Amino acid sequence: MMSRSLLLLAAALLYAALLAMPLNAEPYLAVRSGQACSQCHVNPTGGGLRTQFGSIYAQTSLPARVGKNPSEAITSLFSKGLSIGANARGSARIADIDGQEDAGSFETDRATLYLAATVNEYVTLYLDQKVAPGGSLNREAWAMIRGGDWYLKAGKMFLPYGWRLEDDSAFIREATGINFNSSDNGLEIGFQRRQWQAQVSLTNGSAGAAELNDGKQGSFRGEYIGGPWRLGISANHNNGDLTDRTLVGLFAGLHTGDIAWLFEWDRIEDKTRGQPDNQLDTALLEADYAFRQGHNLKVTLESIASDDSTVEDIYRGSVIWEYSPWSFTQLRAGYRQFDSDDNQPINNREEAFVQLHVFF
Repeated sequence: MMSRSLLLLAAALLYAALLAMPLNAEPYLAVRSGQACSQCHVNPTGGGLRTQFGSIYAQTSLPARVGKNPSEAITSLFSKGLSIGANARGSARIADIDGQEDAGSFETDRATLYLAATVNEYVTLYLDQKVAPGGSLNREAWAMIRGGDWYLKAGKMFLPYGWRLEDDSAFIREATGINFNSSDNGLEIGFQRRQWQAQVSLTNGSAGAAELNDGKQGSFRGEYIGGPWRLGISANHNNGDLTDRTLVGLFAGLHTGDIAWLFEWDRIEDKTRGQPDNQLDTALLEADYAFRQGHNLKVTLESIASDDSTVEDIYRGSVIWEYSPWSFTQLRAGYRQFDSDDNQPINNREEAFVQLHVFF
């Protein structure tokens, strides 16, 4: 299988080098370090622009070769009170689907710019703007007021729910619909201490589009960090015109030796007027093995299961090698296999990819 993939995968390194800009961190790094996501990111719920701590961590703890003068590490701080950053991913992918020719492509996965302005000790303005693919699109634009352990955000934001994985195709992010493509306008209140983290948001429920009804979407994420382990719960309810969606979830992390473990389970229930209720369970188990400085081996098992006996369960297994040779650079190569008892070729396919990140 994939007999024509080698040339395509090798060529991706050259292609991606033309595209690459900075990298988003992933939750396994928080589990591995025992920190909250907000330690490394300006956004309290993680993802996007790094804090100064996050920038230094990316240069001194992630790469195989650390610079000669770690004390001179570059940070996202552009000038007093103003921080900038960016993120982009370029890749080459090939898919083997039964009954079809192998499909290979070069892709600009995402290119994003970040800006944060610290107005004073209480107020921060934040912007997350996607510039590719598909043209410019605002993902986040909010103002945040901090006071002690509490904060209030208002504007367009990503919803607080579960693990904020960079991979939007992960079943737990794709099936729930809460990912980096589904920011929404509203308010978020958060509480942050060393061990306890909690956020509650109330948004339009229109994924950033214009509000057309009086229904709203409520989200909750709570997490306890107990050193090498953490445990959290999530909930979401979106009151729509035709369909009401309710999500409940459990997520956890554990650091054992050189391996960081992630787990998430979500129950999805859709109630559509005039139709039977639809329920899905989706789950993720991930192991990240730091077998050598600068190297990470990611192994994931995922599933989607329906209460409808006529719909077959779908599974996905992935093996991904991540290599950070020096500061601000990461290479990824991965293989994924989809499996299901149905006769749909798309649910019984194989994929391989290579990807390059360069970030500051």
